[in-house]
Amino acid sequence: MNSCRPFAFSATALLLGVLLFPACKPRTVAVAAPLDVRFVIARPVDRGRSDTAGAAFLGLLRGDPETSLSFKVNGQIARIGPADGTEDWNEGTVVEKDTVLAQLDTANFVNAVAATRARTEYARAAFARSAELFVAANLSKNEFEASRAQKDTAEADLAQAEQNLRDTTLRAPYAGAILVRLARNNEYAAAGRPVLRLGGFRQMKLEIGVPDTLLGRLAVGQDYPVKVSAFEGGEFTGRISEIGTAATEGSRLFHVVLDLPNAEGRLKSGMTATVRLGHYGAQPAAGMVVPLSALVSPARASAGQGAAAVFVVGDDQMARERLVRTGDLIESSIIVTDGLKAGERVVSVGAGQLFEGAPVNATPAVP
Repeated sequence: MNSCRPFAFSATALLLGVLLFPACKPRTVAVAAPLDVRFVIARPVDRGRSDTAGAAFLGLLRGDPETSLSFKVNGQIARIGPADGTEDWNEGTVVEKDTVLAQLDTANFVNAVAATRARTEYARAAFARSAELFVAANLSKNEFEASRAQKDTAEADLAQAEQNLRDTTLRAPYAGAILVRLARNNEYAAAGRPVLRLGGFRQMKLEIGVPDTLLGRLAVGQDYPVKVSAFEGGEFTGRISEIGTAATEGSRLFHVVLDLPNAEGRLKSGMTATVRLGHYGAQPAAGMVVPLSALVSPARASAGQGAAAVFVVGDDQMARERLVRTGDLIESSIIVTDGLKAGERVVSVGAGQLFEGAPVNATPAVP
């Protein structure tokens, strides 16, 4: 049985899936066949090159805001589409504020309002008679208060029944676009279960994870150029609106959010974008550059939480774990400030399957 140790240090949420490689250390090792891996040669940072003048981060664009919409009451969906009822909502459909997005079957709710209203009218009439008797000293105070309580309870029940009827209609809380439809016509919808996801499109948010080495250079209100993968050569402007005050659990990255105007609606939720946080005069630290995919969590418990390691291939074709210290990110690579020497072979593909002393069949990684 293997004990696995995922390393969760990522440039952004987009790279998280690439980086969560479990590096597994067998408790007992028999004669192991060589494992196929690919390696890169550790190279020093060229601090004079313009493409290393700042760290670049990938992220996903999200609508601002994005909301999961659900009913507040249980019921069968009578409509989850345009008013003509001919079809369900299609993803990407633009809707205005207060547009009816979905409607539950109201029959039971209408009946509940009618029944509750009848009980309320009876309770009001009974209370009126009790009031007359009480004034004439023909009814005790306790009986009068009991009649008042019955009236108040009936009125509260009626108000709740009427609110439940109103809650059978789901409206758009703001102008936006249908991002995801999670239910269909005639399905049963439980209260609180999302049936639609709506996103605003006038402004987008780009969320990235930034190491503490860059935080001192960032401030709310700073503008940075943002390149969106869907628009080759196109550049947008993002303004920092949020900077996290604590690193994300399980990593050393701080949450940073940039706002991007989107009046024309060109940007869509889920598009990938790159922002380079480096034109405020900072240079990367000295060290070796390796791909982010080379990083794993060290097997040694003494290494501490959040420590990083790589596997280095020796002349004996064995993989050796090496504790490293990391610095800035450059595109999809990271600077190792301590623990590596120039020219060493660092496993960049397949590191997650390795353990100390694992025999490997190492070949150069394809650029």
